[in-house]
Amino acid sequence: MDILFLHGMASSHASETAALIRKYMPESTVHVPDLSIDPQIAFPQIERFLAEHHIDLIIGHSLGGFMAQKFRGRKKILLNPSLGMSYMYLFQGDNKYKEVRADGNQIWHVERRMCRQYKEMQRVQYDHLTPEEDALTIGMFGRMDFMTRMAAHWFKQHYSHRIFMPGGHYPPEESIRDYVVPQIRQFVGNK
Repeated sequence: MDILFLHGMASSHASETAALIRKYMPESTVHVPDLSIDPQIAFPQIERFLAEHHIDLIIGHSLGGFMAQKFRGRKKILLNPSLGMSYMYLFQGDNKYKEVRADGNQIWHVERRMCRQYKEMQRVQYDHLTPEEDALTIGMFGRMDFMTRMAAHWFKQHYSHRIFMPGGHYPPEESIRDYVVPQIRQFVGNK
């Protein structure tokens, strides 16, 4: 099985969540490209990756969950997705990545323009959802996720497949092993 993992805002290809999925699914290939925080760069990056690779499933964590939701017609699991992107204004200016990136860049920058773009994408993120799209989307939420605590409520207003698991915003190893990996296998099948 080929999985595209879209990491969160301050993360990278070295995402611990993606590494745990790899650990418990050694038969699968988990691709984790370093994504830009700028939506004008990130979405074309993802589209190019999808065009160049056969992907069975997209998994998005946090901001990556918000991004994954945009790819209609594909199976996706949203892990503690940041569905309320209005908070981007809090990060205006320079910020430090949590993990080392392949390009060596350790700073991400949020501009006002980006905040406006995310806010507009948030406004239309549920437009044109169909029953078919609902069947392709699963939301998984940590019971103690205080970073995106309203996301599970918003998700349930638009999608049918919501699962709660132990842990916070960054799922602990047990939640990946006992909740996320079994859900991946059931959703996509054992390829």
